[in-house]
Amino acid sequence: MIEHYLKSAWRNLFRHRLNSFIYIAGLSVALTCVIYIGLYIHDEQTFDRFLPGVDRIYRVNIDGKMGPEEFLAGNTPPPVGKALTDNFPEIIDYTRIYLCGTENITVGNDSEKKVFTEKRLFSVDSNFLDFFQYRLLAGDAATSLQHPYSVVLTAQTARKYFGRESAVGKHLQFDEWNEPFVVTAVLADLPDNSSLQFDLLIPNRAVPPVNRFSWSWVWLQMNTFVKLNNAAANPETIAQMERKFPAMVRQLATAAFERIGKPFDEFIKNGGRWNLLLQPLTDVHLGSTGIYSSHIAHGNPTTVRVFYATALLILILACINAMNLTTAQALRRSKEVGVRKVLGSTRPSLIARFAIESALSSLLAASIALIWVCSLLPLFNRLTGKSFNLADIFSLQHGLALLVLLAVTVLLSGLYPAVYLTRFKPVTIFKGGSQPTSVFGGRFVRNGLVIFQFTISTTLIIASIVIYFQVRYANEIDLGFDREHVLLLSQVEKVSTSSQTLTEELRSTTGIQAASLSTGVPSKNSFGDFYVPEPTERAPDVVKDIVLNSFMVDEQFVATLGMNICYGRAFSADFNDSTSVILNETAVRQIGWTPETAVGNHLQYPGNDNQRFTVVGVVKDFHSESLHTAIMPFALFHFSSKSFYPRQLFISLRLDSGAYRETLQRIENRWATFTTTVPYQASFMDDELEALYRTDRQTGLTFGMFTLLSILIGCMGLFGLVMANTAQRVKEIGIRKVLGASVPSIVRMLSREFITLVLIAIPIAVPIAWWAMSKWLDDFAYQITLEWWMFAFSGALAVVIAVATVSWQAIRAATINPVESLRDE
Repeated sequence: MIEHYLKSAWRNLFRHRLNSFIYIAGLSVALTCVIYIGLYIHDEQTFDRFLPGVDRIYRVNIDGKMGPEEFLAGNTPPPVGKALTDNFPEIIDYTRIYLCGTENITVGNDSEKKVFTEKRLFSVDSNFLDFFQYRLLAGDAATSLQHPYSVVLTAQTARKYFGRESAVGKHLQFDEWNEPFVVTAVLADLPDNSSLQFDLLIPNRAVPPVNRFSWSWVWLQMNTFVKLNNAAANPETIAQMERKFPAMVRQLATAAFERIGKPFDEFIKNGGRWNLLLQPLTDVHLGSTGIYSSHIAHGNPTTVRVFYATALLILILACINAMNLTTAQALRRSKEVGVRKVLGSTRPSLIARFAIESALSSLLAASIALIWVCSLLPLFNRLTGKSFNLADIFSLQHGLALLVLLAVTVLLSGLYPAVYLTRFKPVTIFKGGSQPTSVFGGRFVRNGLVIFQFTISTTLIIASIVIYFQVRYANEIDLGFDREHVLLLSQVEKVSTSSQTLTEELRSTTGIQAASLSTGVPSKNSFGDFYVPEPTERAPDVVKDIVLNSFMVDEQFVATLGMNICYGRAFSADFNDSTSVILNETAVRQIGWTPETAVGNHLQYPGNDNQRFTVVGVVKDFHSESLHTAIMPFALFHFSSKSFYPRQLFISLRLDSGAYRETLQRIENRWATFTTTVPYQASFMDDELEALYRTDRQTGLTFGMFTLLSILIGCMGLFGLVMANTAQRVKEIGIRKVLGASVPSIVRMLSREFITLVLIAIPIAVPIAWWAMSKWLDDFAYQITLEWWMFAFSGALAVVIAVATVSWQAIRAATINPVESLRDE
């Protein structure tokens, strides 16, 4: 019996080729989208869940307020971990990580020396591997980081350095250490859905800054993770502990605050805040909106929610399309149903026949979808920045999800229409007095489906337009400096010759307009600490303290980057600027001064023996981070101030436009005359800034692709409804033509109703899209305005798409010979 049903279903597929093609193509496109989005969402939601005991691991965050500036960060002071384990028995262990700077690592002897530049180097506590229980391929987790000059490599890094040879026991020479490091362990490569991404690990004991600031409760450069006992890993116990943290911080941090000249009680009295919070590691990736971390790249929960809704809507569209197309075919087969009932077919057998036909079509669509998914996987990886492989697609979990997806599709697209059609009596069907008018049983539901489909399509069109213009806005906004034609040289601090000498030599190179040395550049390596403004007669009520991010720079920095001094002056060789500071407008306003009167005022730096600075200039606000972050209070100090110890140095070079190749070659040659051991690394500033929005661009491209596919599926659904409508009215059309109706009038008659429904969908879609995109734009501190024309253009595009879809089928129906449609009467 089943074999007979399958043969019948196969014949019907070929008998109604257009219906079959649209049904299978639309469903396969939808399943492809849903599978891709499912892979993405599953990957985002399972970050760090591969770690044993991950439900008991928490990241320590700090909730701080200094002056007017409030922040929430995943970076914590060095003593936090030990303080928590000593004072709270619920916390049984802790470990810390520190992100080291770029390191040049030499492998091999003089005859076969290789130098590798590494940017993903962590220093960690000796229990790090035991704490997270990473899988080791060689070495002992308990002892591999005990020695100060030990190093642990990932498998990929070990292969890069030593090929197929065993890495354990080999020596690596780091350019910032005189003594070589010994490889003590190799761990399996980290999965992409690990929050911590690194290539090498060295002990914290070997890193000077970690040891230098081990006492500090204000040096926020480490990530601290704690492990709780089984009974404590619940929200209620966490909340109880967090209520006790302030008293512990007050007790233990007081001495550290006194050491930097800032009494802790006075700090709290002035409105300051220095609280600790615990965040489950499993929530870090998608639950860290508003939390800053220099060690971990957080995900975007809004993107995941948008993709989840998109997948759900595409699946609903596909199921509606399947029902519509099944309806268009089933109405023509109503007499076949009547004949089969007369010949003895039972209703269950007819339902089974329709269900098997739908299942066969769905299986074919799923097979095609899997072929597309496998074939287009590299493209999807490039769009999303992921690295999925075939094993991810064909895992047991994803396979079961696909089976459930198919079952739902079959039930909606095949079983329901079959149940509805098989309830009619044969006598009624043959008399033609009560032909089933719609598989949905009425005009209201049919019209509702059209409105629903184009509400979705219009909403997605609006969303795609908004995402595109926000990403473009990020690339075109005035950043407060000129990013064009600026080349950045990094690792300058590693050059043995004076960095000022190198800068001066490059400044005199042909093709270079200006050159500047600094400890950081916009988007890279700012230093943050708090400062104490001094009140003046004009502004006696200034803030008690303020957090300033800062660079130390030379006299050419402002001119090289094209920054604008609003008031006062820039640094100059004509002045002794060792006690000078340039503030941005935001810093001046938050302090309580005005840009016009700030010049000549003073502030102190408790972190460097209350060093006193005089404001000599106010620079126009500039973006030092992405547009997701508001402009922060910022300061420029001169190198002669020795305000802080610089970890990195950069040279910014403004190039003449054109003849880049020759200029770049001259720069590299000049670099080679100063050092042969430090690799030359250069990048253009506009490329560095665009990298800040790589994730946003990937999201926009991916969402745009899914929007186009959903529009295609929506058009197929509309096509199916038009086909169903014309199938019901084929005799009416024939009679109208016999009575003299023209083709254009029939086309208008068939199209008017559907175009009206699309026009109704547009005002429904507009508030939905406005609300959704307003929520998405909230992630940006600087954003575009939602303009009326975005909604009008999207609505017009939806109408054009609907007219094109409806008109094609309407013209086809209107040009049918009435003899063909009326000959059985």
